[in-house]
Amino acid sequence: MPINITRKEDCVGCGACVDCCPTQAIYWQTDIEGFDYARVDHDKCIDCGLCLKTCPLLNSDSLNAVNKDYDGPDVLAAYNTDPDVRMASTSGGIFSALAEKALDEGGFIGGAVWTDDFGARHILSDRRDDLPRIRGSKYFQSDATGFYKSVREALKTGRLVLVCGTPCQMAGLRSFLRRDYDNLVIVDFICGNINSPKLFRKYVESLERRYGARMLSYHPKNKEYGGWHKFAFKATFANGAVYVRNRTDDAFTRCFIGTHVGSRPCCFECRFKQLPRVADITIADFWGIERVDPAWDSPMGTSLVLINNERGRRFYDSLGDTVRSKSEPLEGAVEGNPHLLHNSAPSAIDRDEFYRLLDTEGFDAAMRKAGNPPRPLLPRIINRLKRIVKH
Repeated sequence: MPINITRKEDCVGCGACVDCCPTQAIYWQTDIEGFDYARVDHDKCIDCGLCLKTCPLLNSDSLNAVNKDYDGPDVLAAYNTDPDVRMASTSGGIFSALAEKALDEGGFIGGAVWTDDFGARHILSDRRDDLPRIRGSKYFQSDATGFYKSVREALKTGRLVLVCGTPCQMAGLRSFLRRDYDNLVIVDFICGNINSPKLFRKYVESLERRYGARMLSYHPKNKEYGGWHKFAFKATFANGAVYVRNRTDDAFTRCFIGTHVGSRPCCFECRFKQLPRVADITIADFWGIERVDPAWDSPMGTSLVLINNERGRRFYDSLGDTVRSKSEPLEGAVEGNPHLLHNSAPSAIDRDEFYRLLDTEGFDAAMRKAGNPPRPLLPRIINRLKRIVKH
């Protein structure tokens, strides 16, 4: 029997099942929200069961136990000692240090890059000039189909392979490979949720209409405008215009930090927000570092690093003076990064109405008409009474 997705919450869209199918019987079906779901062409299916053995959700118990024997995780505050790399990174520049080390050893690096139409896809490369493309956050789901096959082929060469992705993607990779490789280092990150690529493209279209030109670049968590804590988003356009907003003023950011309407449904029931982790190394922003260890707080960004097994420890230790690190308590890391252990809250607005408007009237109308959660009735009444009293 092949895989059969009946609940949207039961598909993370990682693409591992697509890559493992020997007859190309599994394909994507995209819903109104812009998320891909695995479907089966039964005329091509040979009932081999590989998709069931590969799906990370169906195998989450064994995948989550892969690091259970390690006495950890080891928790670090850290940053890249190259100020230019740290400035260009969305956090403290730790992924760049890991990737540079892999390349120095003649290896491959893998992660998400922007596509020409401002989508995202996973690539595997041994070219140093691809590192800036992989560096930095892309706040929506990347297409990883084909990536798992390319990782397997690279591993067969015996060269080091270092890859980074969401926890569910990296769980999908482990499940797809079906064995451990000594030359593989898996990095994941603390993930609140994965957002709709369609929603992001509609957002880009709205910005291009507003500024009257094609968008050339988009830089999440840009540090030029008040530093790392501002969570600023910067877009540049072909006519020289520049868009800059922080997380409270940027409409797309409100869709995943505020209302969660951009989140894939599986994120509300994530099976990989837990300890131990699936990856060898976990990276994130060290939100709350100003309370945990104020001396390590910086507008340039500070990373949180979790070392989840001995392989991760050995590889991280090999970075030497390219990073500066300090041990921190796990409790402080969890306080600022609750998504390490806890799921996102469900959408605070009507998703059906929001995505209907997104299709029929565009991003701005959807945000204006359905993108804001209703204010509680009692505070509205109190505020109205105050205005009446003043007059």
